[in-house]
Amino acid sequence: MTDLLSLSALRTQFRTERGAVKAVDGIDLSIEHGETVGLVGESGSGKSVTALSAMDLVDDPGEIAGGRITLADPALAASLLEEFDGAYVPYPSGLIDAISAVSSDLRAGRRVSDTPAELRGMADDLADEADPDDLAGALETAAERLANGVDPEAVGDDLEASLADAVDGFVFLDAGARERIRDGATPTDVEIGEGIVDVTAAPEAAVRRVRGGEMGMIFQDPMTSLNPAVTVGEQIAESLRLHRYGGQKSDSWANGIREILPKIGGREGDEEVMDEVVRMLQAVGIPEAKQRVDDYPHEFSGGMRQRVLVAIALACQPNLLIADEPTTALDVTIQAQILDLIDDLQTEFGMSVLMITHDLGVVAETCDRVAVMYAGEIVEEGPVEEIFSNPSHPYTYTLLESIPTEEKERLTPIEGNVPDLIDMPDGCHFAPRCPWAEPQCREGEIPYLQHGADDVDHRSKCVHEEFDKAAYGTDGVEVGARSAIGDPIVEVSEMRKYYQQEDGALDRVFGGGDPSVKAVDGIDLDVRERETLGLVGESGCGKSTAGRAILHLDPPTDGKVVFAGEDLGSLSKSDLRKRRKDMQMVFQDPMSSLDPRMTAGQTIMEPLKIHGLAEGRRRERVFELMDAVGLERGQFGRYPHELSGGQRQRVGIARALAVDPDFIVADEPVSALDVSVQAQIINLLEDLQEEFGLTFLFIAHDLSVVRHISDRVAVMYLGEIVEVAETDELFETPKHPYTRALLSAIPEPDPLADTDDRTILKGDVPSPIDPPSGCRFRTRCPSIIPPDDLDIDQDRYREVMFYRQRLESGDIDLDAIESEVRIEDESASTAVADGGPHATLFEYFFDGPLSGEAREVVAESFEHLKNERWEEAEATLRETFESVCERSNPALDESGHPAACHLYDE
Repeated sequence: MTDLLSLSALRTQFRTERGAVKAVDGIDLSIEHGETVGLVGESGSGKSVTALSAMDLVDDPGEIAGGRITLADPALAASLLEEFDGAYVPYPSGLIDAISAVSSDLRAGRRVSDTPAELRGMADDLADEADPDDLAGALETAAERLANGVDPEAVGDDLEASLADAVDGFVFLDAGARERIRDGATPTDVEIGEGIVDVTAAPEAAVRRVRGGEMGMIFQDPMTSLNPAVTVGEQIAESLRLHRYGGQKSDSWANGIREILPKIGGREGDEEVMDEVVRMLQAVGIPEAKQRVDDYPHEFSGGMRQRVLVAIALACQPNLLIADEPTTALDVTIQAQILDLIDDLQTEFGMSVLMITHDLGVVAETCDRVAVMYAGEIVEEGPVEEIFSNPSHPYTYTLLESIPTEEKERLTPIEGNVPDLIDMPDGCHFAPRCPWAEPQCREGEIPYLQHGADDVDHRSKCVHEEFDKAAYGTDGVEVGARSAIGDPIVEVSEMRKYYQQEDGALDRVFGGGDPSVKAVDGIDLDVRERETLGLVGESGCGKSTAGRAILHLDPPTDGKVVFAGEDLGSLSKSDLRKRRKDMQMVFQDPMSSLDPRMTAGQTIMEPLKIHGLAEGRRRERVFELMDAVGLERGQFGRYPHELSGGQRQRVGIARALAVDPDFIVADEPVSALDVSVQAQIINLLEDLQEEFGLTFLFIAHDLSVVRHISDRVAVMYLGEIVEVAETDELFETPKHPYTRALLSAIPEPDPLADTDDRTILKGDVPSPIDPPSGCRFRTRCPSIIPPDDLDIDQDRYREVMFYRQRLESGDIDLDAIESEVRIEDESASTAVADGGPHATLFEYFFDGPLSGEAREVVAESFEHLKNERWEEAEATLRETFESVCERSNPALDESGHPAACHLYDE
């Protein structure tokens, strides 16, 4: 069966003053129909450039310097043959691929002894084909010249020129179609069994048909990918109009005005297009989609914006979806939602997926096959189970060893960095960092070797059939007993941090009343000497605000923070500045927290100057700190943009250590780093803690990292601490439903792990402006407690509570619901499952049948709702369904493992 997407000998380069950056250097990769392929590797390995190349989106100064990108799609091929003259290529696609690969090898100076025989065999294959440009003759000539000792590079250049002359189209057809064309039929009149489009050879107008239509892409950052000035509905509709409703319009003033003012005079088929937009938003899980099509990106949460990107990518139901780091910036709960959504949509539409990520847990859970990329090359490829259980390239093995797991007391990072892509080392590009490198690894072309069983396609670009994995990570690693944890050094009592909303100048001068944004709302916390306390939770729960408030970088609104027996709130500004020598912070994003105009040395020296320390020997002190955090002294004069992500983070850590602090708040210090650099930073923090007796508050949303580094963990939700426990106890026996949901959402770096019982939270964290009454997690809690006297299934009760929330917020549009259910039913060709009065509303709000008193009360509320008696509808539901979880806010108990949940009320 023909692969859906095929990259053959693909080379993508970027021109610079220093030379060509070989971002993609001759890779071969294919994706079958319905398959999910993972592309993994460190930052700078070429993953994203590969994705952009596949869609021919590489802009100047970049270019696709060689190779072919082909997409198999008979319907697209037939359409392009009708639209473009000269599109047809009279040669077999596979043969052209083979000739191109040989030409590329010859031009790169790579030649094997049997190349002349291979070229002659290709010429023989052309005997039964139309050969209008005598490509067979060019192959015979190339074989003869090679046999006579002519320079392979010159032969390769001439063969490439002959290939370019012969293949001046971009649509390839199957053998049967080519035979009918040889017999006199025109390309547009033959029935196409297999049609392949060469994306690299196609004109831009044809490639635009492919992008968005046959290939969709989810970009990494939704806020930079979505247009903030255009509604989400229009952004989805744009793709639909371009590819399915009328096609691309010509560039003219009239069409430009229609694009700017689409409402004037309407558009042909607008109602049909917007119905399709609503259907796509509904498919990606946007509630009340018809009501939200006119919203702008800033009115959506981060998870919802990512869903909008998915909707845009899938609007035209492409055959291939390219997902470039689609979950990197998301919390584990939102990440689980998005991955589950992509999996469901892949099943529904039958599409293939190229998943680009550096999160190996995501790859293990979502992919069928994995390609590991390093320095522009694919160094290993195979089935996901085979790669994770039998990694056969040293780079793959060392990547997997960098992942934090509960069994590892010490992580093993990969030494060094990805090489300069302008001047890469000879031989294996990984050899300078490889623990098993030998002289033969550093010269010549490295072959691909097959591994595993005979029926497994598992290749690795390494000279080693096997290597001694048992010896890796043992040299120089001493795992001793941790220093004894002491008494609390930081004690936080009823700490609050509120931000007041200001509507105008008068509010800024006189105040606007009560503070309205309750970022941190009464937390109690202690951190003990030489301890690492992990603080976890979703984005928006108040973790970073709490860290800054504890250090009084952004002083608390209320409550008390006691550090080493001293109330920080009682100190004057000058005394607090002196005290800050003992309390420091490592910020999340080193690029934004480092001054781009200051060198690494100046940045580390700055706190010494502020506090008047190390006078007369500050430069020496900076060098000592650089040695301590693993920076080379030669990097003293480098600016942030000249350092890697891991090096910038080390500068931030060195700056925090400069004043010899006792307590450090580390705010997401590894969230933006590759797994190998992440392992380096985690090991560094643990070493520094042992050497200097440091105490850490470690803020993160990556729970696998938290489990590895933390002694205790505090879980935070919407400004409150909901659970605290020793790390092992929390991970083994979590109490709070929120903690259980967080833990179940962690991607397992094991393709064989069972994730069927995973809890995927619905919805987003509520606004801290008006948090829910009672337990703040109740609006999303899968274990919310129903009234004692009500007989109702837990899932149905959860759905009743979601309906109540929508009702109380006024977020229900009956016309939109009727329209959405109608569209969904037409799409699915099914009737409403639950008949009777209010059947549409029951179908919209409930995934299963309600019965008895619960159904009667909900039906009564629907009746009130249809008659616009909103208050009566709310009261009807409240009287029957009110939960203890909404009446009172549970507090942390006094046990050794406290959890703020009514499930544990005495």
